[in-house]
Amino acid sequence: MSSNERSPFHPIKAVAIDLDGTLLSPDYSISEGNRAALEELHEAGVEIILASGRHYVSMLPYARSLPQVRYMVSAQGAYASDVDDTQTIHETHMPTEDAAKAIDFGLEHGLSIVVYTASGIHTLSTGKWIDYYNDLAGLESTRSTKEEVLSQPVFKVSYFESVERLDEIQEHPFLKNSHLYTVRSLPNIFEQADPTTSKASGLAPLMAKLGIKPEELATFGDANNDIPMFEYSGFSTAMDRANPNVKAAATLSSPDGPPETSFARAIEAMKAHFSS
Repeated sequence: MSSNERSPFHPIKAVAIDLDGTLLSPDYSISEGNRAALEELHEAGVEIILASGRHYVSMLPYARSLPQVRYMVSAQGAYASDVDDTQTIHETHMPTEDAAKAIDFGLEHGLSIVVYTASGIHTLSTGKWIDYYNDLAGLESTRSTKEEVLSQPVFKVSYFESVERLDEIQEHPFLKNSHLYTVRSLPNIFEQADPTTSKASGLAPLMAKLGIKPEELATFGDANNDIPMFEYSGFSTAMDRANPNVKAAATLSSPDGPPETSFARAIEAMKAHFSS
């Protein structure tokens, strides 16, 4: 697009895009339709940011397959950096005492625990839910002890279990009354992080660095952990398969259609919104 042409996405200067359930297909690939939508944004001069609950190392293969992407917000907003991780733009950790209590609670209740630290992804057990996580992340987590995990800065502590088990466990007073940031990011995942952590808190310093105002940011997601960035940005789109509470928090929802192109339809809907 030439410098004299008005962007079809005006006034949007940046987009922050969730991965699972948004940019990614059910098989964790990126469809050609979604790739074409990213290229259209890039050609219009829009900054493209990936914003996920995933660890940086789990996001990296996707970012490196997308030359349009320069920055990532990872670990539910606890970490923000450039793709090559040469610039740390934002980083926040759980207090060690809080991380220890979250791990102890999981161990006492026999939950499958995944811990994100500055060094990588750690699990404290084995089993089908750890296998589920490894498949989701696209890599093998590191089996570690509680002591090994707590010797490092901790981004978040997650429990992976059946929907029914997590429905029950999230009502426990320890979690229900927690002062931490807690979120059921997927039906099989319950997460805890520092109370200042969210995708919005990870995006804010990046937007400041780029000189982009919140009202010039559009966000795209499908889950509860996307709501904070919906509330932070000037425009937001929930995917068509998102829960009603997520859709209610967004400016609009993507039109119904195949899950692998939900994001592409969301981009078309955004263009229509700003051209009307």
